[in-house]
Amino acid sequence: MYGDFSDLFGGLEGSFVLYDLREGVYTIHNRDMSVTRVSPNSTYKIFSALIALEMGILDAEYTERIWDGALHPFESWNQNHNLTTAMQNSVDWYFQDFDRQIGIGQLYSYLSLLSYGNRNLSGGVMDFWAESSLRISPVEQVRFLRDLHQGNTIFEARHIDTIKDALLLSEQDGAMLSGKTGTGIINGALGMNGWFVGFVETDGNTFFFATYIQGESSAGGSAASLITLAILEHKGIF
Repeated sequence: MYGDFSDLFGGLEGSFVLYDLREGVYTIHNRDMSVTRVSPNSTYKIFSALIALEMGILDAEYTERIWDGALHPFESWNQNHNLTTAMQNSVDWYFQDFDRQIGIGQLYSYLSLLSYGNRNLSGGVMDFWAESSLRISPVEQVRFLRDLHQGNTIFEARHIDTIKDALLLSEQDGAMLSGKTGTGIINGALGMNGWFVGFVETDGNTFFFATYIQGESSAGGSAASLITLAILEHKGIF
């Protein structure tokens, strides 16, 4: 079904996709944008960590990685991180290290097996996911998360559980919100886009969502998360 949540987007262009697992029903705001592939930006880090776990590059029992001392643009990146803190702070170097070790060939194989967006890695192993060659739509994001959550992928259940633990953001009234933001700079410094993807687990049901927005300097991942939370509250989900 289609819904109009324009009043909650604050004038930003974007799409919202929700999948109700129990009912098997999608709710979509902005049909055209919901199937338009764009850069996943940091939401891709979910996928990167999963492959690292699957290949044994990352140990689920000890996920801390040591900062090499190189200075990064965000102070929160300039320290050691484990999987949870790296997800929460969206630490590029933590996940780029995984991708370097995995290699383009293996990354492409996993992307192809899971039909993750356009599977285009021509942008290079460091940056293909950040406003570069890799593209995925909001609908595809939701399908990926649903299949992952339900165990309908090639990944081991224990590795999926590790990712779910790292994505957990908050709990209220028995419902658990999990998710990952993403932000990209487009057209030089003239535009920005933002993602918030994830799921809400309630007693007896799970809702999967993806919000994508684009605009000027306010259209980042934080704005996408606020829009998502407003819609989820409006629908009585979280």
